Amino acid sequence: MELMEVIRKRRSIRRYKPDPISEEDINYVLEAARLAPSWANTQCWHFIVVTDEDIKREIAQAGMPWSAGAPVIIVACADPAKPGAKGDIPNYLVDIGIVMEHLILAATERGLATCWVGGFNEAPVKEALGVPENIRVVAMTPIAYPDQEPAARSRKALGEIVSYNRYQSP
Repeated sequence: MELMEVIRKRRSIRRYKPDPISEEDINYVLEAARLAPSWANTQCWHFIVVTDEDIKREIAQAGMPWSAGAPVIIVACADPAKPGAKGDIPNYLVDIGIVMEHLILAATERGLATCWVGGFNEAPVKEALGVPENIRVVAMTPIAYPDQEPAARSRKALGEIVSYNRYQSP
């Protein structure tokens, strides 16, 4: 699959088949994430691959109950102290955004479903996974074979989202 085809095919999927995911596929998506760029190459991330049914149910209750049926949930953590910050935007948030996109596109290329989750209650996830206090849980995604094929959602035209040289309201 070519990159633009992968990008166009990617969807947020919330219904999954229970079929197991191969170790090869898990390693493939993790390798794509590992190769992501980061601020000053700090690579502030750490991934937790959750396959235990009880732990999946526990972290799913923190804000994504529909995900517990997926065979795998990948949790992306970051050390906020490693990359620091420039201005008001902590670099670890940008780094995890990049790494998650790499991971999710690699999963799509392999025919796997994902749903990038950033809105959840962090405390119970940290507790369930034994994440140290100084480390942040930034994002999660189930990894599974899809049990639905939603249609593509509409996107704004380039003219509505792009300006040249200076900001212009659409």
